[in-house]
This record gives sequence, C-alpha cells and structure tokens, in this order.
Amino acid sequence: MALIALAVLPFAVSLLVCALMIRLGPKDAPDGGRKTQAAPVPSSGGVGVMAGIAAAAAAGSFIGMPFPEWLGTPPLAGLAAFAVFAGLLGWADDVRALPAGLKLVLLLGAAAAAVMIGPQVTTLWIAGSGYSIPLVLGLVGAAAFIFVMANAVNFMDGSNGIAMGTAMIILLMLAVIQAPNAVYSSGVRLPGMLMALLIAAAAALAGFLVWNLQGKLFAGDAGSLSVGGLIGGASALFAVNGPVLVPLTLCLPVLVDVLMTLAWRARNGRPLMQAHRDHAYQLLLRAGWRHGQVARLWWGMTAFCGLAVLAGPFAAATGIFGKPSMPLDVIVFSVLLVLGAGLWMRQRMTIGRRLEASVQ
Repeated sequence: MALIALAVLPFAVSLLVCALMIRLGPKDAPDGGRKTQAAPVPSSGGVGVMAGIAAAAAAGSFIGMPFPEWLGTPPLAGLAAFAVFAGLLGWADDVRALPAGLKLVLLLGAAAAAVMIGPQVTTLWIAGSGYSIPLVLGLVGAAAFIFVMANAVNFMDGSNGIAMGTAMIILLMLAVIQAPNAVYSSGVRLPGMLMALLIAAAAALAGFLVWNLQGKLFAGDAGSLSVGGLIGGASALFAVNGPVLVPLTLCLPVLVDVLMTLAWRARNGRPLMQAHRDHAYQLLLRAGWRHGQVARLWWGMTAFCGLAVLAGPFAAATGIFGKPSMPLDVIVFSVLLVLGAGLWMRQRMTIGRRLEASVQ
C-alpha cells in the first residue's frame, strides 16, 4: 500500500491531470526567439505534477503516513508552502504572462518567508566537520538557494524532457540520501517523511514526462518553479544535518549551465532579464541535436553526479567503506564542478562560436 501511495498513485493522477491540461490548459505560443515550437503547445503540466503529489499526500493519511500533519509542521511546512506558492504563481504567469520583475520579487519574498518557518541552517557540515554560522546567514543562504533553484529549473525548461527529467533524477537521489537510516556528521537521523515526499514528487514527474517527451505538453512555470523550489528546499533541509556540498553536487548539471550562461551574458553586455537561446542545451538544439538527445545527455550527467555522491560522501557518511581518510564531499564536488565548467567552456568556444559566426 505504501508503494502505491508513494509511486503508483501520483504517477497515475499526474498522467490523467496532464491529459486534461492538454485539452484545457493555457497554450505556449512560439515567439520566433527562445520558443522554437512550430505551433502553440499546451502548458502548465506542472498542475498535473502538483495534483499527483497532493493525491499521494491524501492517500498517505489512510495508510499510516500522515502527510498533511507532516507538511504542516516545521521545517517541512516552509518547503511545502514555497512549492505551493511557486506553483500558483507559475500558473498565473502561464495564464496571464506576469512581468518578470514582479515574479522575481514575489519568489524571493516567498523564499524568505519559507525559511523563517524552516529549514534553518546554523551549522555548515563540510569535510566531516561542522562550522557554526549566524542564524541570519543561514536563513539568507537557504532562501537564496531555494530562489536560485526555482529559477534555474525554469531557465532549463526549454527542451522536452530536460528540466523535468533532470529534476526527477535529482529528487530520487535526494530521497536516497534522506533515507531514515542515513546518519550524517551531526549524528542526527533525518526524517523519512521528506524521503516519502520526494519519491511522490518524482513519480508525479514521471507521469508528466509521458506527455512531455512526446512534445504534447509543457510544464510551464507552474511546474518548473514549484519543482525547482522543492529541490532547493529539500537541499536546504538536508544541509541542516548533512554535508552541504552533497545536494550542490547533485544540482551541478543545472547550476553550471545556468550560472555560467548568466555570467557569460553579463560579461558580453547582454540583458539578463531577456529571454534568450544561449544556454549550453540550447546551443546543442541550435546545432541540430534532437530534444531527446539533449535530455538524455543531461539525465546522464545528473545520474553520474548522483552515483558519484553515493559512492563518495554518502558511502563515507554512512560508514559503508569505513571511516574516510579524505574529505570526499569536497573532492567529489570540486572535481565535478571543474569538469562541468570545462565542458561548458569547450562547448562555448566551439559550437557557440560557430553558431555566432553563422548569424553574422
């Protein structure tokens, strides 16, 4: 019964609600720029994802998993509140096309309000040691990461399967490292309720991907903002008692592309608030790659980061290979960061330059 509530039910509900959104949802029309689809495509598939998670929460109450009680209790309450708010804000933007500045202000305010409820990070666990930080700094850091991940997933949501498929893998990896029997540096066992929520969210995303991979439905801001916020909030909650670099490592395939692209545009005097096609995944699409190829590349990179975490800092923290003699969280994060940044730069210097030369 627990498996049905956590996986089968959210998948089925998301699949059905997404089918409804294909018929009744708002349409995302091509604009000749960032949006390259040939015709308007139904959007706001994120409504189906949220419906799937809500169905799992409701059903869980009948089989000994009181989701509503959990989600109403700090620190999960902050995470849940932001995800719901971001989803509603995204839905409003899908329907009405809200000003970008207004969306950013509202998201930032919601992230700040969420961390006041929880999660609240007062210790940074790095390389097996804990470093106390002021509560204010912890709140700002957690809010910033929730805000960044919500927007980062939204920025990556420009190719079928890439953003939501990558998010699904990240959520599953976060669920694994949140397992109830995992003890991290502080010796505090993390609750299984977050793991259950993440599994339900991943299953709901799988239901959406059935339609998205066929090009029949987009997640819209309702999906990307809420799912990105969920990843950010779950990462911040993990960082309360676990190595902060572990969730950052899982998110590297998203963060490297988004942050380096923004830095590149800023360096070249290009407006940051303007829609564009300069992300690494967009360069591949412009170079002739198919959506499925690009999605599988990002899924593979994300899975690789997850396996590196499981074989390195996670295995060390749980004592699978005994007590580590090296700071594996720092090593794994640093190596993958340098590798990702190097690949991004190489692509920019090759495919990027070739594409720029072709339009001059």
